[in-house]
Amino acid sequence: MRRKLKRTLGLYSATMVSIGSMIGGAIFVLAGTVFKIAGPSATLAILLAGIATLLTSLSFAEFSTFIPEAGGGYSYVRAVFGNKFVGFFTGWMLWIAYTLSAALFAIGFGTFFHYFIPFIPDTIGSVILIFLISFNQIKGIKNSAVLENIIVTTYVSVLIAYMIYGIKFANFNNLTPFFSHGTTATFQAVSILYMTYIGFDSVTTLGEEVKNPKKTLPLAIVISMIVVLIVKTGVFLIGSSLINVQSITAQNAGSFMLNTAEFISGPIGGYIFAGAGLLATLSCMDTSMLASSRTSFALSRDKRLPYFFQSINPKTQSPIFSIVISTLIVFFATITKNVEQISIIASALTLAGYAFINLALLYSRKRNLNTQNGFKVPLYPYIPIFAIVFNAVMIFVLLYTNKLALEFVIVLSAIGTVYYLLSPKLKTAPKGISSEPLPFLKIKNTRDDLKVLSVIEDEEEINSLLSFTFDISSGNVIPIGIVDIPDIVKDRDSYETLKKSVEKFERIRKDVSHFGNEKSTKIGLSVILSKDREKIVDRFAIENKIDMIFMGWREENGKTFSKWERKILEMSPVDVGIIKLKNTNFKRILFPYSGSVYSQMAAGTVKRIADAYGAKVTVLKIIYEEDEKEAEEYKTVLTHILETLKIDGEVLIEYSPSAWQKIVDLSKEYDLVVIGISTDWNTGDSLLGLKTDLIFEQAQSSVLAVRAYHGIFHNQIIRKIFEFIKKFSP
Repeated sequence: MRRKLKRTLGLYSATMVSIGSMIGGAIFVLAGTVFKIAGPSATLAILLAGIATLLTSLSFAEFSTFIPEAGGGYSYVRAVFGNKFVGFFTGWMLWIAYTLSAALFAIGFGTFFHYFIPFIPDTIGSVILIFLISFNQIKGIKNSAVLENIIVTTYVSVLIAYMIYGIKFANFNNLTPFFSHGTTATFQAVSILYMTYIGFDSVTTLGEEVKNPKKTLPLAIVISMIVVLIVKTGVFLIGSSLINVQSITAQNAGSFMLNTAEFISGPIGGYIFAGAGLLATLSCMDTSMLASSRTSFALSRDKRLPYFFQSINPKTQSPIFSIVISTLIVFFATITKNVEQISIIASALTLAGYAFINLALLYSRKRNLNTQNGFKVPLYPYIPIFAIVFNAVMIFVLLYTNKLALEFVIVLSAIGTVYYLLSPKLKTAPKGISSEPLPFLKIKNTRDDLKVLSVIEDEEEINSLLSFTFDISSGNVIPIGIVDIPDIVKDRDSYETLKKSVEKFERIRKDVSHFGNEKSTKIGLSVILSKDREKIVDRFAIENKIDMIFMGWREENGKTFSKWERKILEMSPVDVGIIKLKNTNFKRILFPYSGSVYSQMAAGTVKRIADAYGAKVTVLKIIYEEDEKEAEEYKTVLTHILETLKIDGEVLIEYSPSAWQKIVDLSKEYDLVVIGISTDWNTGDSLLGLKTDLIFEQAQSSVLAVRAYHGIFHNQIIRKIFEFIKKFSP
C-alpha cells in the first residue's frame, strides 16, 4: 500500500513554515559571512537572490496545484520525467541540501546559545537543538506546526522592531563604497544567500500534510516570499549602515548582527536579538529537518532509497527513520562548524535541484500535464528559462572559487549516481537495505553435508527430535546431553538431583543407541558434565564443525524459551533451531516471509526440510490493510522465492492487523510453521511486532524458530549494544 501522511496544516501554518526557513539563515547565521565576502553590496545580493528565487518559486507554486505530495521539488520532477535518474538525482541533491542547511542553522543556534550561557560551548548548544528538534518531529508534524507558528511570529516581530528602531541610528556613509569587494564578490554572495530562500520549497515537501493544498500552497509561497524579501533586505540595509562591515573578520563574522543590536540598544538589545536568533535558527532547523525527512520519505516510497525511510510511526504518523537518518547527518555536519563550506555545498546542490524543477515545468507545459484550474507561471516560458540560466551561473560562481566545496559536490553526486545504478541489484538485499517493501530472495547453495548437533534434554523427545534432525541432515547428526554440576554438592538433596540427572542420561544413551540400530547406523550420545552449559555447547559445536544446533522447545517460569536456550539463540556462533514438535510427518509447511535478513536466512532451512520430507511449502505474506496492487507485487516476489528455492509450493497473501494471530489461525492447516527470528529475538519482536512467544504457545502445528548465524549481527560489540538495549526492554 502506498503510505500516506495526514493533512493537518492550514494556510497560516504553511506560511509560517515557509517564512521560518527563509528569514533566519541569512540574518542570524550568514549575514556576517556574506558582508565579509561582498562588503555593503551584500544588501543588494540578498535582494537579487530573493528576486531570482521568486522566479523559481512561481514554478513551485504551479506544481503545487496539481502535484500536492510529500517530497516537494523531487515529487514534481519525478511526476514529469518519471521515476528515473533525473527524478532521483533531483531528490538526492535536495535531500542532502536540506540536511546540510539544517546543520548550518544548528551551528547558528549554538552561537546564540553560547551568548546567553557563555560557560557552555556553542557545539553543545547545537547538539541540544538537533536532538530537541528530532524528538519533537518524531512526536508528529502537528507538534512542529504549532511550535513553528509561535516561534516565527515572535522573531519576525523582533526583526520588524529592529528595522524601525535602527533607522534612528543608521549612518548610510557606512555603505560606501558599495561595491568595495567587486561585483564578482557580490554575485558570490547572491549564490550563497540563494540557499536561504528555500523555505517555499520546504513547505511544498509537506504538500501531503497541507489542507486544501491546491489553494493553500500557492498562497503560502507568494505571501511568504513577499514578507521575507522585504524583511531580509530591510534588516541587511539597516545592519550594514549601523557598523562598517569592513571591520568584519573570520573570528567575529558570526556575531556581526548581535553587535549591531548592541549598538542601538546596548546589552538588552543584544539579548533580545540573541533570543530572536535562537528562535529563528530553531525555526529554520525545524523546517529544514521537515523538508529533509519528507524528501527521503518520498524517495523511499518511490523505491529509490531503502525501504525503512518510509516507515511511519503509527501513533504520531511521522516518518520516524527518515527523521533519525537526517538527524545523524546533521549531527556529523554540525560538529565540523564550517559555516562557509556547508553553505556553499548546500547552495550548489539546491541551485542544481531548482534548475531541474524549472526544466520540469517547461516539459510539463509542453506535454500539457497540468489540466487543473489554478495558479500558472506568468510570462511563460521566459521566467523558467531565465531561472535555469541563473541557477547554472550561480553554481559556477560558487564552485569555481572553492575547490573543496567543488570536490564535495562531485563526490556527493558520484555517490548518488553509483547508488542509482546499483539499486536494482539491491532487490535481494534484506528488508531495510533493499528499496523493495518485500525483497526478493537470494539463497546460497545449500551444502549436502549438513552437520547437526541435537541437544537432548528429555527422554520423551528422543525419537521425535532425533528423527527430525536425522532426516534433514541425511543422518549426519550428533546427539548431546548435558549434566549440570554445581560448584559444591552442599547437601543430600543436591546430590540426589545430580545422581538422577546422570541416571537419566544413561537411559537416554541406550535409547539413542536403539534409535541408531533402527536406522542401521551407529549413533552415540555424548554426555558432558559442565558448570556452564552455554559455553560447552558452543565449544562442542566449534570443535566438531557443527553447522546447526537443534533443541526442543520448552517453557520456563512463564517464558517461552528457557534461560539457557535464550543464551544459545543470542550467542551461538552457528545456526540455531528451536522446535516445538507435535509430529514429524511434515507434508505441509507454512513459511511466513518478511524479507528481513533472518527471514531470508531461514529459507535455506525450509528448503532442507521440504526436500527431506517431500513437503509442499506455502510462502506467506501478511498485509495489514487490503490493497490489491500491493498484493500483486508481493505475489510476484513470493513466486520468485519458490522458484529460487526449487521446491513445490504455493503463495498466500493474507490481510490481518495482527501477524502472529494470523499465523496461529493458519497453523491448524499445516504440519509445521517455520519462522526466522532476529539476533535478539526479544528486542526484535518488540520492534517488528512478530510475537514469537505467542506463536509457540498457541500454534496447533509444530513450530520451528530458526536463528541463522550472521557474522555482523553476532559480533561481540553489536551483541553488547543489544544487551544494553535489553536493559530498557520490558
